[in-house]
Amino acid sequence: MARPKRGRTLERKRAEQAAQKAAAAKKANRVRTGLLAAGSVLVVGAAIVLVAIQPPAPGLAFADLGNEHLQTIDQPHIVYNSRPPSSGPHLGELANWGESDLQIPPELYVHNLEDGGVILAYSCGTGCPDLVDGLRQTLEDFAGRNLILMPYQDIVDPDGVAYRAAAVAWGRVLYFDDLSDASGEQLDEFIRTFEGVDHHVGA
Repeated sequence: MARPKRGRTLERKRAEQAAQKAAAAKKANRVRTGLLAAGSVLVVGAAIVLVAIQPPAPGLAFADLGNEHLQTIDQPHIVYNSRPPSSGPHLGELANWGESDLQIPPELYVHNLEDGGVILAYSCGTGCPDLVDGLRQTLEDFAGRNLILMPYQDIVDPDGVAYRAAAVAWGRVLYFDDLSDASGEQLDEFIRTFEGVDHHVGA
């Protein structure tokens, strides 16, 4: 027996309504996907812009030579890759923080770098009292921070150029010859950026 016309009309309306709902849901899903994609593009773009406008960290980066502990100061080990050394094998104890009149061997002070310290080194064959006084003032300005000031007679960049001073952190060296306004600002930024950063394995 044929269905009444009214029943067929009701079924057709329900089918149309279901199709309309499905189409609306599909459209809403496309819009949502488009918004998510646009948002992702904006986030990535903003990150790229931030990286592009952020100034690079001061100093030259050197490959991390690891955290091997030496038993004695004269124990053979790999050659350090920066002058002054900025990472690699070192003794288990720390050098004293503050100013030292003597050059501290890297096998000792590199542990201070691992603990987040910064070395302020100067090489003045003919004397450079103004530079040393400026470095002493930096030491005072950053009182309470993990800094060592000392003479060091081998301050040379990777191109073989000798410098009168350097700031050394783990895997990073800032070379300079004086404390002009520009180099003084770079030195302060170097200390603020790298002092206090722990470089123990797993830190």
